[in-house]
Amino acid sequence: MAKRATEHRERGGWSALWRLGAGLRGRIATLALASFSAAMVEAVFLVLVTGLLLALTSGRDVIGPVVGREISINTALAAAAVGLTLRFVLNMFTLRQAAALSAAVRTNQRRRLAHAYLGASWSVHQQEPSGRLQELLTSFVSRVLVAVAAAIQGLTSALSVAAFLGAGLVIQPLATLAVLAFLAVLAALLGPLRGAIRRAAIRSSAADLSFATSVAELGALGREMQVFGARRAFLDRVDRLTDLATEGQRRVQILFGSLAPTYTLFSYGAVLIAVTALSLVEVDDLTTIGAVTLLMLRSLTYGQQLVSVQGTVVSSLPALEEVEETARRYESRPAPGGTVTPDEVTPLVMDDVRFSYDGSRATLQGVNLTVERGEILGIIGPSGAGKSTMAQLLLGLRDPSGGAIGVDGVALADVDRGWWTRRVSFVPQDPALFTGTVAENIRFFREGIGDTDLRIAAEQGNVLVDIMALPEGFDTHLGERGGGLSGGQRQRLSIARALAGAPSLLILDEPTSALDGHSEALIRDSIIGLRGQVTVVVIAHRMSTIDMCDRIMVVEGGRVTALGTPADLQTSSDFYRRALSNARILSSDDESEPGQADDDHPAAAVRFTT
Repeated sequence: MAKRATEHRERGGWSALWRLGAGLRGRIATLALASFSAAMVEAVFLVLVTGLLLALTSGRDVIGPVVGREISINTALAAAAVGLTLRFVLNMFTLRQAAALSAAVRTNQRRRLAHAYLGASWSVHQQEPSGRLQELLTSFVSRVLVAVAAAIQGLTSALSVAAFLGAGLVIQPLATLAVLAFLAVLAALLGPLRGAIRRAAIRSSAADLSFATSVAELGALGREMQVFGARRAFLDRVDRLTDLATEGQRRVQILFGSLAPTYTLFSYGAVLIAVTALSLVEVDDLTTIGAVTLLMLRSLTYGQQLVSVQGTVVSSLPALEEVEETARRYESRPAPGGTVTPDEVTPLVMDDVRFSYDGSRATLQGVNLTVERGEILGIIGPSGAGKSTMAQLLLGLRDPSGGAIGVDGVALADVDRGWWTRRVSFVPQDPALFTGTVAENIRFFREGIGDTDLRIAAEQGNVLVDIMALPEGFDTHLGERGGGLSGGQRQRLSIARALAGAPSLLILDEPTSALDGHSEALIRDSIIGLRGQVTVVVIAHRMSTIDMCDRIMVVEGGRVTALGTPADLQTSSDFYRRALSNARILSSDDESEPGQADDDHPAAAVRFTT
């Protein structure tokens, strides 16, 4: 069973390699024709040179007979010179064609993989291990290119062998047939060795991908490693992964290296077979003997290249399969995108919405909510209650497992994605900045956002004063991932980014959970300033963050346990009353809800008003 599975994967791998040439078949055909022509010219050149050497040593003024004809030395010399020049021209042409073919495959592979990933849904992005896409786009695509380059060389070698054997059949069929029989036997004998190389390459590729993923994850935990004294454990884990990856590469190298000596053993045996065949037929013409021997030896040289190429391709096929399977997985789960454009983004309605990550345990169930235009809605609840999942559903990043989400009477899944993203924005708990200027980070690759829009958004986000205090204002380079800003500045810059597109709906997920009281107050002021202009949904732990909300929803255990004005909730929600009590009086006697560690932050002591 395992053997059949391996054979199936190998056939699939070779098929995937062939599919890489889709759209490039014309170039491949041109390359093949040029390679075969160059090999035929070389075969003729070798026959002529052999005849010239024998004629010169014997004092004759003609060579041959070759295929029943004699050729003068001067004609043979001129033909050999022309052939040598023509072979050089054809080889340079095939070199350029091969380089262009490899470049086209590299471009196509990277574009396909990147486009498939960027076009996939948020759930796909969230599931991908850190560093995986980078590893696929770099080292794995590089291995695919190794396979492509080897396949091109293999095509050239195979056509060269065919050309030499074809010439040999014309000159001396018996000896050539003996070599063909040898090649068939050799292919059968080397089959198990190629299978062993492939299996070792599969294990090696898996180890390399695991290594890259783990190193990327560990690299992102440098602060925690320092704080918790886990350096030794980190080093041990990296060492183990390194040893596994290295051992896999060592096995592939040994198996791959064994191809050449195995082939050499049998190829020299083939020479003996050819010589024996010639002795049996008692060939007296030295030109024929010399030409056939030289052609056979040259064909065996190309055959050795072909065997080496097969090993290279087989060892690279797992990387090609990984790229192919990953691209297909991305393409099978595209981001949502409808065609309908509603009049407004509100009312935004959740009707009996349910959601589960694993299909069995519900994260949200029975959620009913209507968000009206210009409303500021707060969502509170303990950690793990499903608040962030609700934000992703409202943004359209995930589809509900049951129920429906509507936008002004239109199903969210049917809404044109471009229309939706121009009118809806988001502020995450951990702002993601990139290496670039302040202006570039606020604009975030969106066209149509001018300098005036940037200033207005920065002022609305209460970060304009901070920006103007920077050395070059909006043109200040923030360093890698915005490392030059404080946590509060990063969060307010994230709010400015969200507001730069003048959204109609703004969703904020825990925007102040890690900020000091001053930064939290600035963000609260930003939210208050949007009242009546933008519909706002604020998800928070701290009561002080949502004291300006028109309504507040309480989510516990994936269910909505209360929804109403702050005054209504003081009488209808036990959770709300406890959270309100904690926000007003922080003492050991206060009731606390599991998962409310953020409520103990000093900023939570801000008096909650209704």
